[in-house]
Amino acid sequence: MEPERGQPGLAETPKYRELTPASLVGGILVGLLLNMGICFAGLQIGFTIVGSTVSAVLGFGILRGVLRKGSILEVNIFQTVASSVNTVNAGVIFTIPVLFLMDLQDKIDYLALALAVTAGSVLGVVMIIPLRKQIIELERLRFPSAVAVAAILKSPGAGVEKAWLLVLGILVSASVSLGTILSGIDSVPVGQILGLPAGIHFVFAISLLSFGAGYLAGKPGLAILYGTLLNFWFLIPLCITFGWVPEEFAGTSLLALTYEDVGGFIHKFQHFTSRHLGIGMILGGAIAGIAIALPALKAAIASLRSPPEDGPREEVSLRTLNTGMAIGFLLLLLATKLSGGENVSWPQAVLAAAVGGIWLWLSGLVVAQTTGRTDWSPLSGLALLATVIMMAILGTDNNGIIPAVTVGAAICVATSMCADMMADLKTGYLIGSRPARQQVAQIATCWMGPAVSVATVVLLWNANAFGPEQARILYERKAAEGPEALTAYEQAGGSETKLAKGIPQLGAPQAAALESAIRMVKKATSDSDQADAAGEGSIIERLEKGGIPVYKYIAGATIGLLVSLLISPGLGVMIGLSLYLPFEYMIVFGLGGLVSIFIGWKFGARFAEDKGVPIAAGLIVGDALVGIVHAIYKVAAMSLGG
Repeated sequence: MEPERGQPGLAETPKYRELTPASLVGGILVGLLLNMGICFAGLQIGFTIVGSTVSAVLGFGILRGVLRKGSILEVNIFQTVASSVNTVNAGVIFTIPVLFLMDLQDKIDYLALALAVTAGSVLGVVMIIPLRKQIIELERLRFPSAVAVAAILKSPGAGVEKAWLLVLGILVSASVSLGTILSGIDSVPVGQILGLPAGIHFVFAISLLSFGAGYLAGKPGLAILYGTLLNFWFLIPLCITFGWVPEEFAGTSLLALTYEDVGGFIHKFQHFTSRHLGIGMILGGAIAGIAIALPALKAAIASLRSPPEDGPREEVSLRTLNTGMAIGFLLLLLATKLSGGENVSWPQAVLAAAVGGIWLWLSGLVVAQTTGRTDWSPLSGLALLATVIMMAILGTDNNGIIPAVTVGAAICVATSMCADMMADLKTGYLIGSRPARQQVAQIATCWMGPAVSVATVVLLWNANAFGPEQARILYERKAAEGPEALTAYEQAGGSETKLAKGIPQLGAPQAAALESAIRMVKKATSDSDQADAAGEGSIIERLEKGGIPVYKYIAGATIGLLVSLLISPGLGVMIGLSLYLPFEYMIVFGLGGLVSIFIGWKFGARFAEDKGVPIAAGLIVGDALVGIVHAIYKVAAMSLGG
């Protein structure tokens, strides 16, 4: 059941505080702090933490607790600004560390990089705004985290009981999350407990955030569960049974696997079997979504052109959006040229910026759809594809990789901003906020976050390095400092393969995966050039031999397109996402959805809404809060030397 929108006419009543200096300044400061903390966490664990819920809690504490003023609308602007400043970190840490991992940091043009990510921030916000009505009011996508934020904002005025339920959810989730950090135990091997074969891979992540998101997603989110079970319990076993495996997996039997090695095997095999198919389905589903949304998009643009008939404008004007698009495109064009220097011609730069603009709009719609339905985002996969597309235009050698990653970072930032913009507008819709004010606040502040994210990445690299070879890099740095520094490092427990005590491991898993993909493309294209000279095979055949599964992408896109057009809009994206994400978290997400359905059936939809939503929101908030505090602790410990 869709939560009711907030009090009618609330946003039109002048006495309610909304877009104020306190909400803007406070939101900026909190957003910058969260930006740095989540950058660190993302480089360590491979994914970013929800920032809006945390911002809402802090907004209440500052505006209502410290300043003793502020309506829920003002707090909403506070969290909108904070999440706008913070959200870009995912787009940055999934892409830019690649340049450091490939030892290209001395060739980075930081001005070009700053222009690129700023362009991405602006374009992401202005290009998704026309789709607000389609996604939020017509499709009525759930946006679980946005619902959680709305529950937080409405709790003080919605009764003591809901507020206590929210607090209960926060305390339970925070306690569990803290327990996983302290114990190092983050999953439950349910299959092993039940005595099932290891190959069945029945493992639950200890993630109340995933459970809460699944509860808020409700019945629509069950498509994720179906796809997850189909992938891990049918598709992967089928491939293994019939021998459709790469050479390194030849002769593997699921029944022969042990619990010690099954997890690593399953996830490695998932990458081979279904990851590319899933990304293809997401893209196909997105194309279907665009086709379905075209009439609504035309109507939205027409409404933006027309002045409001009665009362204040609901959306920012089309002139504002066009201006933002023009500025963003020019910044992206300039960044492309500067990052490539003499190796990138102006025609190449124009083509890359134009294709990048189209791709970021498409990927932004994809991520807005997936986030709206599940709270999960295929951002890293889309970043990979964006970078590969840019390499096809700008070149596959190091001279082409630098501008390709730079533009890819802009696209990734824009994509994450699209999802954040929609989630914030969903929260505003639920509490009765005026969309135009949120849009103005986000447009005015979105450019502030990228510089902080880039600076944090550079700081962490210079201080401690990151990536799979972090230990070797640190060892070589100490050796370069001289014998005394190296001896001290070795005495502290450091070596070429082991980190010194007190230095946290920053594996940068998403960037490391992108680096591997880039190196694979370089090899594939090099082999392709050699094959061209010999006249061997088609381009697709040579790319396949080089490790790029083109046919899987095409097959997935076709399936996703047909499923979304013929069965249900968005279904292709949902199932594609389930093929892409870890079983352990998706099974917990699906369990949350099943519990939501059961409670609604057993106790009624109203009970599930009034009692379940605040608790589920609290589960998301508690987990996120602990994640942020833990990240800040890590940063502080690192800066103090342990």
